[in-house]
Amino acid sequence: MARNTEYIVFDLEWNIVGIKNDVPPEEQKKLPFEIIEIGAVKLDRQLQEIGCFSTYVKPVLYPIMSQYVSRVTNRKQESLSQGLTFPIAAKHFRAFANNVSSVYCSWSKADPNVLMDNFRYYNLAFIDPFRCIDIQSLFSVVAEKVSSSTQRSIEYALNYLQIPCDKPLHTALNDAYYTGLILSRIWQGMEGSARSKNRILKSFQYQPSVKKRR
Repeated sequence: MARNTEYIVFDLEWNIVGIKNDVPPEEQKKLPFEIIEIGAVKLDRQLQEIGCFSTYVKPVLYPIMSQYVSRVTNRKQESLSQGLTFPIAAKHFRAFANNVSSVYCSWSKADPNVLMDNFRYYNLAFIDPFRCIDIQSLFSVVAEKVSSSTQRSIEYALNYLQIPCDKPLHTALNDAYYTGLILSRIWQGMEGSARSKNRILKSFQYQPSVKKRR
C-alpha cells in the first residue's frame, strides 16, 4: 500500500421517487436514488482524521422529498432547495479527496454504487481508480468475528465497540464521522505492526465495476 494512502470515509443521503415525483419509469431506472447530501472524513495512513467535507445537494429528478426519507434523515422539504447542484458537489468532493492513492470507505456497498449512478446520470468522469472498503464487512469479520455478509447498523457497531455517540445519526457527515471512528477502533484493536494492519485493510479492498457512461 502506498505510503501516502489516505482513507476517504464517506456517507450519502439520497431521495427516491416516492409518490409525489412525476418521473417516467425509464428515468427512474437510470437514477433510482438521487443524492441530496454528501459527507466525508479524510483519514491518514494511521487512521487519524485530517479533514472533513459536507454539502447538501439540490435534487432535480426527485425534487419532492419522500416521506420515508424525511423520516429517516429528519430533513424537511425546504432543505432540498439548499446546497449545490450535483455536478458542482461532485467536483468539490473529488477535490477534497485529491489523491490517486485514496481508498474510499463506506458502511456497506450501497453508497459506492449510488455515487457511481449519480456520476453516470450526469455524464461525469468518475473517480479512477475507485478502491473501496466495506466497513460493515470489515467490522463483522475482524471485530465481531462473524460472516462478512452479517448486516449490522452503525449504531450497533458503536455500541459493540463502546464508542460514545453524542451526535445524531442519519446525517451524511455524522455517519461518515462515526464510520471513521469504527474503522480507527478496529485498526487499533488489530494485533501486529502498522504494516501488517494495513495489509489486512488492503485485503478488504474491492473495486466496483463502473458502467460506461451514456
